[in-house]
Amino acid sequence: MMRREVSSGGVVFRRRGTVVEVLMILDAYGKWAFPKGLVEPGETLEAAALREIREETGVAGSLHRYLTPVHYSYIDRDGQQVAKTAHYFLVEAGSWVLTPQPAEVREAAWLTLGEAQRRSGYDTHRTIFAEAGRELENPGE
Repeated sequence: MMRREVSSGGVVFRRRGTVVEVLMILDAYGKWAFPKGLVEPGETLEAAALREIREETGVAGSLHRYLTPVHYSYIDRDGQQVAKTAHYFLVEAGSWVLTPQPAEVREAAWLTLGEAQRRSGYDTHRTIFAEAGRELENPGE
């Protein structure tokens, strides 16, 4: 039987003059990703996203917009198939200082959208980059 997981996280951004940068983490698998994690029982997607971002990177932020969820499946370490739904929010960084959580995150970095897309280790990020990029480059449209 397939196990189901729900995670929540964010495309955390900051504006430096005219440059928009997003926060990426180098995860435990050695791939660049957006900070996210499992939603705890009774927790809202919004609360889980902000908690995971803060836990993994030290950055507190404010939610801007819900992005389209991503659905995929993978095989876990025990060989079991997992159906996963990952929810993402566009999150404005309230702080810029990064304090990555050593247990889960090898590195955290502010990257331009283009550099973040080049480094991204997951195909599932493509739609997230497209949607977040449109919103960040044309706010409010």
